Order: sequence, then structure tokens, then C-alpha cells
Amino acid sequence: MGRTAGIWPYVCLAPALAVFIVFEVVPAFATSIFSLTDYTGLPNTPINFVGLDNYTSLLTGQQTFLVRALWVTAIFSLVVTVVQNGLAVLIAWLLNANLKGQIAVRSLVFLPVVLGATVNGLTWYVMFHPLAGPVTKLIALFGVRANLLGTPSTALWAVITVQIWANLGFSMMVFLAGMQNIPSDVYEAGMIDGTSPWSAFRYLTIPLLAPSITINVLLAIIGTITGFELIFVLTDGGPALATQTLGMWVFNQAFFSGTRLPGFASAIAMVQFAIVFAIAMVMQAYLRRREAVL
Repeated sequence: MGRTAGIWPYVCLAPALAVFIVFEVVPAFATSIFSLTDYTGLPNTPINFVGLDNYTSLLTGQQTFLVRALWVTAIFSLVVTVVQNGLAVLIAWLLNANLKGQIAVRSLVFLPVVLGATVNGLTWYVMFHPLAGPVTKLIALFGVRANLLGTPSTALWAVITVQIWANLGFSMMVFLAGMQNIPSDVYEAGMIDGTSPWSAFRYLTIPLLAPSITINVLLAIIGTITGFELIFVLTDGGPALATQTLGMWVFNQAFFSGTRLPGFASAIAMVQFAIVFAIAMVMQAYLRRREAVL
């Protein structure tokens, strides 16, 4: 009986582990192999081993595009991470105060998370339409006429706005769950000491939300560096590569490029993985250290 009970946890874990291996580990391993070949993805086409040629081409022949993609990704990731989490923690703080109508507000903020990237992207594509879009008509009232998604100087900021709107609800729910786990005794002690609501938020709530902050920051960084779905629907990396992040570049090179091959896209994906892994490890170590201090 004892031996059987010890086996059951592994039996229950096996299906999820099998799915993870098939859909995560195997594709990741295949990508690393394809990055060393001239793989085209075409049937009945021989695959030749080319060594580090794809990486050499990426760092030399495609250096301009790589630097451009890294710069766009850095701006995209930094702005989204800071603004999204800043707004999310403020909204969660207000909703945690048991205000009237908080359930409706919580549902509305979380709704874009349920809709998904495609629906969100198509919705805002219509909103930003250069002729009949509600956003275009709104800013026209102030004498400004612009194609926000079609102009290089504004396209990235329009995509950033949609990205924050689409994921704000998830970050808010994580912060709200963290706030609801803070003992009420902490705030009662603060009230006795004469702390104001803002002081309690700044010096009590924020430090005790350190684990939630770690989760949200890491998810935002990883999501913005690797994601491409929303950008693909809105701009497809344009105009003039203004919104082409690393994730978008990988997708375009693998499926929509007439001059490059999936093998080259796999090399970009491996560089992307190395960047994400390095940033995630550094940020996790830093945030965990702050958690211990706080």
C-alpha cells in the first residue's frame, strides 16, 4: 500500500510532463538543431549542416537589423513593464478598498485578458483606422490628423498602448491577490501610528507585495521580448520596421521572408532565448534579494 501511494504522484504528473516535453522541450531542441542547418521547411528538400553560418550572418550581414530589433524590443519591454505594473498596482489598490462597483470594474479591466491577442489586435486595428477609427476621430477634434499605426514615429507607442491594455487585467489580479493576503493587523498597527492611506500604500503595501511584483515584472519582461501575436495583427512589424521586435523578426523570417530561411530564423530564436534567459536570471536574483531585504 505504501509503495503504491508513493507512485501515484508520479503517475498524475506523467501526462502533464509528457505534454511539456512534446510541445516545449522537443521544439526547443529542434530549433537549436535547425539553427545549425540551411533548413527551408520545404518538403523533399535536403537539409545541410552549415555550422555557425547562420549566427555569423546574424552578427555581421544582418547586424543593422539585429541592432534595430534589439532597440525596438528594449523600448517596448521597458515601457510596457513599468507602465503596466504601475497602473495595475494602483487599480488593485483602489479595488482592494471595497469601493462600490468594484466587481464590475474588475471584470472590465480583466476582460481583454480573456479575449486574447487576435481579438484585441483586431479591435484596436479598427479603433486606430486612419479614416473612420474612433481614436482617429477623437484626436482630430484637437486638430491632430494622424495614422497612428501607419506612421513610424507613432506606431510603436500605439502598439505599446494596446499591449498594456490587453495585459493590465492579469497584472492587476496578481497584485489584488497579493494585497488580500496581507494581514489586516498590519494596517491596523499603521493606523495607530497615524499613517495616511497613501503612506500605508507606500510603506506597507508595496514592500509586502514584493513576491507579486517579482512575478509580474518577470512575466512582463519575458512576454514583451518573446511575444509577437499582437504586433503581427496590428502592424506586422511595420511601418519601416518601427514595431519589429525580436519575436516579430523571428516570425517574419521563418514564414514571410523571401530572402531568408527558417534555419536563420532558428538562429535568431536561439539568440532571443539567450537574451531572455540572461535577463530573467538577473532580474529574478535582484528581485528575490529585494524581497529578502523588505
